[in-house]
Amino acid sequence: MKITILNGNPEASGFDTYLTHLQTNLETGEHTVTRLDLRSMDLHCCVGCWGCWVKTPGECTNGDASLEIDRAIINSDFTLWAAPLRMGFPSALLKTIMDKGLPLIHPYMVVDQGEAHHLRRYEHYPRLGLLVEKESGTTEADLHIISDIFCRTALNMKSRLEFCMTTESPAPELAQRITSREAHPLPLPGRLPATSGVTVPPPSRLTLFNGSPRGRRGNTPILLEQFGIGFGGESSMHHLVRMKQTSEFVEAFANAECAVIGFPLYTDAMPAVVKYFIEALEPLAGRRDNPPLGFLVQSGFPEGLHMRYVERYLERLAERLGSSYLGTIVKGGGEGIRIMPPRANFGLFANLKALGTGLQKEGRLYPHILKQIAIPERFPTLLGPFFRVFLRLPIAHSYFDGMLKKNEVYERRFDRPLAEE
Repeated sequence: MKITILNGNPEASGFDTYLTHLQTNLETGEHTVTRLDLRSMDLHCCVGCWGCWVKTPGECTNGDASLEIDRAIINSDFTLWAAPLRMGFPSALLKTIMDKGLPLIHPYMVVDQGEAHHLRRYEHYPRLGLLVEKESGTTEADLHIISDIFCRTALNMKSRLEFCMTTESPAPELAQRITSREAHPLPLPGRLPATSGVTVPPPSRLTLFNGSPRGRRGNTPILLEQFGIGFGGESSMHHLVRMKQTSEFVEAFANAECAVIGFPLYTDAMPAVVKYFIEALEPLAGRRDNPPLGFLVQSGFPEGLHMRYVERYLERLAERLGSSYLGTIVKGGGEGIRIMPPRANFGLFANLKALGTGLQKEGRLYPHILKQIAIPERFPTLLGPFFRVFLRLPIAHSYFDGMLKKNEVYERRFDRPLAEE
C-alpha cells in the first residue's frame, strides 16, 4: 500500500515525533510511506490564475514543489492530511498545499450528490484521512466543524474522508485505520441553514479585508466595494494577498470599528492567504476591544450551500476573537462577476449596497437580503436531471473552453500528466 503523509506542521515539535511513530508503524507493516514535510519545501500560495486548467492542463504553472506533492497524492492509495490546529483550523501551511491540489480535478462541472461539483481528471483518487493536534480551547464542536469541511473537500477531490482523528489517539491505532482493507467513510454532512448575526451599535467606520488571491483583480473586492458604497461612511480596504504587510493588516483589524473579511471559497474553506492572516490575529484573540466582525464568501459553484460549512467556522472564529458576529454574506456563481456588464450585476450590487446601508444605519445585516443574495441555496431535486443535461452541452463549458482554445491547449484538456504507469 502506498501512503502519502502531508505534514503541515509549520515548526518542529512533538507533532513531528507523532508522525515518526506513525510512519514506523506503517513501514513495519511493509507499506510504502512518502512523508512530505511541507515547511521544508518550496511552496507558493495559489493565486487563482487557473493556469493548471487552461494553460498547462493538470499542472501548476508556477514551478514550485506542489508538482511533486500532487504527483505523490494522485499515485498513492491513501493520503493523510496532517497538521496542528491554529485558530480553530488546520495550519495555513497545510491549506497552502490543499489549494494547490486544483490541477488534480477538472474545471468542468458535474452533478454529484445532487450538487454541482468538478469533473474528475484521473481514474483513481486516494482514500483520505485527517490528523490534527488540538490547541488550547479546542472543543468537540470545533472538531465537528473541521470534519464537515474536510468531508466536503474530499468529495470535491473525488474521494471520501474516512476519519478525523487527533494526536490523542495512539499512533498504532491510526496506522490500523489507514491500512484497513475495509474503507468506512464518514457520512457526508447534512445541509446547513444560514447562521444568524447580531445587532451592534451602528458603526461610522468600516474596515474591509479582501482575501482574494488575485488581489485587486478578483471578484471579491468588487463585492466588498459595493458593500462599502452602501455603507457610505468612512471605509478602507486591505488586500491580504500582500502577505509582507500582514502586520499592518493585524494593526488595521485591531484599530477597526467594524470589520468584514471577504474571500472566494478555496477547497471548501478560506484561501491560504486568508488563513495566514487569521493565524496572525491570534495575539488579539479574546481582546475586549476587537471590532464586530462579518464575512463575505463567494464561490464559482452556483449554489449557496457550498459555503455554509466554512460559515460555521467563521461564526466560531468571531467568538474565538471575542468579536460580535454580524453574519456571513454568501454568494454562489461569483466567478463571472468581474467580466459581466454592469447591468447583469445590477440586482446583486443593489442588495450588497442595501446590506452596507443597513449596517451603517441599524448595525446589522438584513437577513432577508442575505437570503436573497444566496439564491439558489440549492437546486430542487426535480431540476437535477435538467442540470445534468445542461452540463453535457457545449455552452456549459464555453467559459473554460474559450480560454483553453486561446492558449492552444484545448485538445489537451483531459490530460493526466501526473499519473504513473
